[in-house]
Amino acid sequence: MQTSDWNHRELTLWLAVQRAPEKLKRELREFWQTSGEFEIPAQIEKQLPELPRGLVERTYQWLHSDRKHFLLHCLDSEFPEALKEIYRAPILLFGIGDKTLLQYPLLAVIGSRKASPLALSLTEQMVVELCQQGWGIVSGMALGIDGLAHRTALAQGMPTIAVLGCGIDLVYPPRNRQLRNDIAAAGIVLSEYAPGTPAKTEHFPARNRIISGISLGVLVAEATLKSGSLITARYAVEQGREVFAIPGPVPHPGSEGCHLLIQQGAKLVTRSEDILAELPAQADLFAADKAIESRKAKPAEIAFKHEEPNKISNSGLTSGIAGKNSTKIPLNVLANERLLANVGFETTSFDWLLSQSEDSVSVVVNQLISLELDGWIKTVPGGYVRVRR
Repeated sequence: MQTSDWNHRELTLWLAVQRAPEKLKRELREFWQTSGEFEIPAQIEKQLPELPRGLVERTYQWLHSDRKHFLLHCLDSEFPEALKEIYRAPILLFGIGDKTLLQYPLLAVIGSRKASPLALSLTEQMVVELCQQGWGIVSGMALGIDGLAHRTALAQGMPTIAVLGCGIDLVYPPRNRQLRNDIAAAGIVLSEYAPGTPAKTEHFPARNRIISGISLGVLVAEATLKSGSLITARYAVEQGREVFAIPGPVPHPGSEGCHLLIQQGAKLVTRSEDILAELPAQADLFAADKAIESRKAKPAEIAFKHEEPNKISNSGLTSGIAGKNSTKIPLNVLANERLLANVGFETTSFDWLLSQSEDSVSVVVNQLISLELDGWIKTVPGGYVRVRR
């Protein structure tokens, strides 16, 4: 449905359906399924609740205030098919951006708001490679892993979808206002909540079912046992989606959620190939020239692979994906190999590195700078962490 097709009566009707009790929604879905008629029968319309004052006008004004604003109901042909099939599927989807991207192959990437440097590094690496294989990224626009996943997809020139737990016209968290604007310009900001709906605690678990519902799989990068990411993973299982989890250090609280998911059957992944092996190849679904034209990206920015997976290089990345400017240097010819061997994937202090070296402070500092410039390590609070390239 085009934005211009919505009028006050249709908005009133569908906003009322959205706010109807679940029992009435269930009757309506059963009517659609058994009758094959895609309308709202009069006997159900009479039972719909009254709407809050000003809601229809506020929604109408928002919808027509920008050509990138759109509203889809669950019978619309542009409503994502995968989302129609989930339990308690949303009745309405409010969106900002290019709604055709809802038909793109999508993978959800979620995790801790206070992610560790290791989790952030691995997430960025995997998202880059997944985007280069033709996948769009879905997340919740939260701080930490969510925000990184969105930004990385944008940097790769690939679609990213942010699903909100508040009204489509609001920004939560406020710190991500610029990110929200960037996603709206190149991807989609999505919500089932009408304009003016504040962020509430109960909205976010409900939001999570949409994140998993529009995706073919869910990657949990880091999560505590009380993380909302585990709710999303649970929804994914119920919806028949693939669930992937990145393991982490045993003592770290942020690893406990991922380890629990792995114990419960999620696939342990340490690189993008582990994910791609479980998901359908996208090369046959989306031709490279179509994707490049639609995203206005340079040909080198999107690499759809028709051949067999590339061999794995010494540093763990697929050599064919890395790009022209990231030639791998074998460890056995690396000048700073001994120092690099002492930098772990957890934070390693400078004092420890110095104690393991026979060189002076200035030499060790110069070696660390060299390793960081070459992309082997990264400076973090408290020291350094190894970066798998």
